[in-house]
Amino acid sequence: MTARGRALAILTALSVFVAGWVVFVARWSGPAGAGPDRGFGVAGARAAALDAFGDQLLIWAPGGLSEREVGLVRDSTRVAAISAVRTGLLAVASGRRGSYRVVPVEAMGVDPDAYGAAAGRAGGKLASMLDRGAVLSRTGAGLRRLRPGGRLRLAGGSSLRVTGVVDDALLAGYEVALDRDVSGRYGVRRASYLLVRPRGPLTGLEAAVRGLLKGRPVQFALAADRRFLRGEDGALPLSLVKARFGEFALPSLRRGGPDPGWTRSNLVTRRVPVLGRVRCHRMVVEDLAAAMGDLQRRKLDGLVDAAEVRRRGGCWSRRLLRGRDGRLTRYAWGTAVAFQAASPPAGRPALDQRVLKAMAGHGFAWVGHGGAHFEWVGAGA
Repeated sequence: MTARGRALAILTALSVFVAGWVVFVARWSGPAGAGPDRGFGVAGARAAALDAFGDQLLIWAPGGLSEREVGLVRDSTRVAAISAVRTGLLAVASGRRGSYRVVPVEAMGVDPDAYGAAAGRAGGKLASMLDRGAVLSRTGAGLRRLRPGGRLRLAGGSSLRVTGVVDDALLAGYEVALDRDVSGRYGVRRASYLLVRPRGPLTGLEAAVRGLLKGRPVQFALAADRRFLRGEDGALPLSLVKARFGEFALPSLRRGGPDPGWTRSNLVTRRVPVLGRVRCHRMVVEDLAAAMGDLQRRKLDGLVDAAEVRRRGGCWSRRLLRGRDGRLTRYAWGTAVAFQAASPPAGRPALDQRVLKAMAGHGFAWVGHGGAHFEWVGAGA
């Protein structure tokens, strides 16, 4: 090859490298809101786009469903088929010495045949995988750096054989799926939601379920309504929280906060409009500042009780890391914020829609839990 040819080859290679690097940086750097998909990669799309769960109705109630309630729905004449999805956290070994030996991994436990039937065309193969071991979502496998045939090592020394890796939507955003008998041995027992194939019109089934579960704030959804067909609509699945904001180790699933190395690398204290000094994840604080700036420019900052945010510590404080049941909250990642909305004018709702829109415009979804509680979920909030 001539000197001119070698020079052209080198320039071509450099151009390809630079183009790839620009795409990478545009997608993964900057504030949480950067990039066409708000800065994180997602394996797959909506479950409906995969032709999965197309004939299923999701039934969900806060706090999950007891075995008695599952039985009541199962035995209804309006139900043709049902799959109860049990969810919780697995204590996965961090591989570290010292106090921080556990990584929380969001898991589901299901009956392989029932869940496989609910999943649709891809369900037969999924059920076969579940019969033989642990199935990981694509994002979950990436976080664990595992492939089929590998071992998911748990705290305490046991491990689970990985029998498959599937699109995130087939596992409703959970990182790992197990046979319900296996998941029960690791504490994943309570039914969080049901997938039901109706017998007859949807309206008839919904009315029947509300009658069976009297007094429960039951919610319903279809695959086309949600990115992931799971309970707790609005919250970002833990796998995507970790893929975007980082994964940390804990002393145990029920005790302590993130390891100090993660907090040093990811949490920052900044002054933002309206709220003053707050401590948040470094990739969220700019979006929070932009949302508060919008409210301030529109003279709507009086709708926010900034003192409440300061009392809480911003997006992150040790007393907010866990809920009353000991489970981690999104405050552990510094990606949530709650403020008591100031008293609205007479006739207006307690949480002004203009606050909701301002927060949603910068990636924060209102996820209930009482009051003005927001979590960063990205585009489409």
